[in-house]
Amino acid sequence: MFSEHEKKHHIHLETVYFISGIDKNDTEIHEMTDQIVRFAMQQSSWGQRRPMQWVPLQMQIGNMIMENINIITKEDLQKVNMLNNDLALNERQLNDFLLVQHSLGKLMYYDLPWLDNFIIIHPPALVNILRSFVTDEKFFPTKPNLRLILQTLSDTGRIYKTDLLKLWQQEHFHQYMPDQITREFVVQLLVHLDILIIPKAGKETSLSTDVYLVPCMIKAIRPLNFNSLDKQEGRTICLRYTLARHSIPTALAYKIIGAAVNAWPLKEENQKLCLYYQAAVFNVNEENELRIWLEGNQVIVYMTNQNLLLSVSPDIATSVQECLTKNLESSILFHYNSFGRKIKPQNVSHLYDIELGIPCGRNVCFKSSHEVMNIDSWVCRQGMEHGTRYLRYWIFDKKQTKCGHECKGLTDTELHTEPSDKHLVRLGSQIGMDSFREFYIYLGMEQKDLENIFSTYAGHSSEGKMSMALQQWKISQLDNLKDPTLKNLSVALEKAKIDSHLICQIFRENTELFDKADFKLQAIPSDIHLKELSNHIRNCPLQLGVELGLSFIEVEQSLFSFTKDLSGLVEDILKKWRKKSKVKTTIMLMMALQRVNAGGVRYLYDISKLLYAN
Repeated sequence: MFSEHEKKHHIHLETVYFISGIDKNDTEIHEMTDQIVRFAMQQSSWGQRRPMQWVPLQMQIGNMIMENINIITKEDLQKVNMLNNDLALNERQLNDFLLVQHSLGKLMYYDLPWLDNFIIIHPPALVNILRSFVTDEKFFPTKPNLRLILQTLSDTGRIYKTDLLKLWQQEHFHQYMPDQITREFVVQLLVHLDILIIPKAGKETSLSTDVYLVPCMIKAIRPLNFNSLDKQEGRTICLRYTLARHSIPTALAYKIIGAAVNAWPLKEENQKLCLYYQAAVFNVNEENELRIWLEGNQVIVYMTNQNLLLSVSPDIATSVQECLTKNLESSILFHYNSFGRKIKPQNVSHLYDIELGIPCGRNVCFKSSHEVMNIDSWVCRQGMEHGTRYLRYWIFDKKQTKCGHECKGLTDTELHTEPSDKHLVRLGSQIGMDSFREFYIYLGMEQKDLENIFSTYAGHSSEGKMSMALQQWKISQLDNLKDPTLKNLSVALEKAKIDSHLICQIFRENTELFDKADFKLQAIPSDIHLKELSNHIRNCPLQLGVELGLSFIEVEQSLFSFTKDLSGLVEDILKKWRKKSKVKTTIMLMMALQRVNAGGVRYLYDISKLLYAN
């Protein structure tokens, strides 16, 4: 059975034991027990010298376990320790004792804020606690309300904190968690271990963590078309991690998916989250979708833009890759260290390879990340030539705020793309008013057109006026049965002696906030918070609305409804965004505010911290 298995070298005994699980006097189980003891005595940790001062405390912990005490506070353990008089450990020695005992599996202690207040002195207790919700249907409780909780968890992968606490109110769990503070510690520990995942952008407007995802309980199989590339060529770039090990342990797979859920909101289809067994679909932002799944020893990632690859921001793609890589490395490090294989963080990158890929028919052609950075194109086995430009988006220098000398600008094919409303707003914000007048004339418009627009939107900022002027240019092109293109804009910039690389910049994103976001910023802002936020926003409703994904028409409707009420105008735009958007998280709103220099970012950040603290 194991002749070809990669873990064959772990097999140290060829004896096969046949054990009866219903016979407590089975002789072979005693023989196996003796063999395990002999193996234990051969381990490197057997016989290692330990401080004599540890012995009294070890005996006291053993006595507590015999009295069915499983989890204690560090403060209580310190009190027990002080009873040993001259053999009592000081604070540093006690910490060293706990860390060593944790590494040997004799207890569980995490030297992290808040978690370090408790010690699980009997590790099997955590296993029994997990059995309360990580269990098979045949072990569900008999009470209908508790069975319903676990059935819902099995079907959806979600469990509410209140329901989790109901499961723990069963009598046989009292010995493990006798009070509320201990139960709260267990919840935080399970979150730390990625067994409970705090989902992003749930429908709840509160920032409290009252619902969790449990990846290991997900049974739904991903749809047959999950990794299909039909109609996605020209809109998708791919990423593949291949681990040095030939198989990924199930627990590691759960941790990788769990970490991804911690980073991006799950996509919803037919009012169901797209979370499956070792697979998930996420909304990175309004325009980009992310599919992640595991096959064998590979983690495969597709990022698809709703329009075309040109609209993929290199900053967003790089942020996704950096986040995934960090999550993968932390998961690998956690797994290796959990099984006693000490590995330095700087060496984790040697345990996997990264390849970048592009769709080719029904398959994906991959190339190593190092090769992609050194070539412009390659010919695949199918004889197709693939460019590497968009693949390099996965590995992009986000600190580079302007195009370098190597940037050749957009290709002629790309320049024939119609600019979106967001592109026009971003371009308008980069051109000074004096230069804009000349630029606008080179677009084929007349001076009177510009004056009329500036008069109509007299109360708005310069950026807002220029944005509406560019929108009017686009409309005039369409009305005259012409195609407004990025090339029109690029040529006009050159004639006006303005840097034509401004066209490149309209695809850039500032991901500084995106990279720092945690679950406190993933909730959906409430009506109250949107109303209060509107009082913090500067005079930029045009740019803000379009940056949030609204069309010029939708923004104009609000403009004419709130002609002299800036606060009401902004509030109306924000509510439209929340109703329309697929990704209506606080962090996405903050990024839009930052992009148009609208203000209000600090307000949202502070309110998120305040609500979470409460």
